Amino acid sequence: MKKLIASLLAATLLAAGLAGCGGAPASSGGAAASGAASASSGAADAGIAQQIVVARNKDAALVDPTQTSNATDLMTVAWNFEGLVFPANDGTAIEGALAESWDVSEDGLTYTFHLRDGLKFYNGDAVTAEDILYSLNRAIDPEKSIFAGFLTAIAGIECPDDTTVVVTLNAPTPDFLSNFTMPCCAIVQKDSGESGDYKDLVTCGPYYIADWVKDQYMLFKKNPNYYDPSKAVTEEIKVTVVADDSTRLMEFQNGDIDLMMSTPRNNLPQLSADSNYKVEAFDTVTVNYIGFNMEAEAVSSKEVRQALAYATNVDDLIVGANQGYAQRVTTFTDNLDVLRNTGLEGYTHDVEKAKSLLADAGYADGLTLTLSITSGNTTEAQIAAILKEQWAQAGVTLEVTQYDAATLTAMKKNGEYQVGLTNLGRTGPDSALALSFIVYNPITNGMYTGWQNDECESLYLASCSELDVEKRAEMWARMQEIELDEAPLIPTYVNQDVYAMHSNVSGVQYNLFLGILPYTMQKTV
Repeated sequence: MKKLIASLLAATLLAAGLAGCGGAPASSGGAAASGAASASSGAADAGIAQQIVVARNKDAALVDPTQTSNATDLMTVAWNFEGLVFPANDGTAIEGALAESWDVSEDGLTYTFHLRDGLKFYNGDAVTAEDILYSLNRAIDPEKSIFAGFLTAIAGIECPDDTTVVVTLNAPTPDFLSNFTMPCCAIVQKDSGESGDYKDLVTCGPYYIADWVKDQYMLFKKNPNYYDPSKAVTEEIKVTVVADDSTRLMEFQNGDIDLMMSTPRNNLPQLSADSNYKVEAFDTVTVNYIGFNMEAEAVSSKEVRQALAYATNVDDLIVGANQGYAQRVTTFTDNLDVLRNTGLEGYTHDVEKAKSLLADAGYADGLTLTLSITSGNTTEAQIAAILKEQWAQAGVTLEVTQYDAATLTAMKKNGEYQVGLTNLGRTGPDSALALSFIVYNPITNGMYTGWQNDECESLYLASCSELDVEKRAEMWARMQEIELDEAPLIPTYVNQDVYAMHSNVSGVQYNLFLGILPYTMQKTV
């Protein structure tokens, strides 16, 4: 089964299917503050509103943690569910969640997790060993979890009592603990996950879903039995769905929305300058790419793809389409990744080099290509306009077509496009799971480019069991060299997630891998 957690230009990617690492890959007005783990401060003496309204551009598809299939689902799961461990907001470590500590055997094969005392689900029932075994065994069952392939390193799971979980691996696995933070490993009450209906799922995260009207809103209520009350301040958070950027902005300015996700980049200067609003920007590990369908004849040549990389001025994309809220990348992984090949300089803007490569590929007289983007997405539209102008300088005519998100995702999966915009974000401190979607073709068909490289696949599979940090890094460095030369994807930039909110909203936290978190979010009245 092949599923993406990120689709076109606005998603974090996870997928399932075949074995690999660990089994397989998973500010105030006028200025914007930056930092993955930062949180805005609140007014100490003011009252706190009972409800905050947050708007996003699309709804969740599913709420079952073993079936989440896009970035919106991932955010929903992070608010509603909790596993044994959790990635630190700044991406530097793995923290305890339901487990307050864990031990690892000397041979690296046994992980013993020690749970907090008195854990309860939102309905008041105690979390038991049966619930934990049910949830984790469901996560590793390929019949029930699209992420099971990422966890085939697990040989067995035991609960000697209600506060101890013992996970045994079949081999030392460098990214196991990172993969264990995936949403599929969240704990739900036994047998409550079978229907897939949010009303049946009994969870133990900081909030729970009290109501859901598909494509309109999702209402989260504070879990009264959550073990850490400081992580759930506001009683209710209503997450509304407003697909169109202009409509979402209008509703925000009218006061119907307290916090706006997917803030249109071209409106950021205006909002930042208005004292009624705050704009907060958070670094991410989401790399954006220009992707090519290598089965399309016009871009099947490496020389053509390299030419388009040289014809692209990434700085213009950062400033023109993102208002500066992004950083250039030189390889297919993010700038914070310890596996990043720091020796690669990437493609520099060189129009003459682009023309020369196009001539070598047989297109000295020019080339016409079609870029498919998401309708209603102003950032993608601006990127398309910039690329159209840039590539024209090298003799490439770029036609732009727009589709709704669902149609465009299906087109990419079916190989019915020439050029597209996509992105990839890792889900934990170790990036191997996410990056496998690029280098290990059986998982997502090379991020739906159709790219396959035997050397990359061999290196990837070898890296999955390599515990020597330097040797593993060397393998990933070579994979990045190969991909950069083959250019099935042109890495462009790591964007920042930017949220606009009214000035009385504070306490916004952001996790590098999961996005915005509800913990201390509040509105003063």
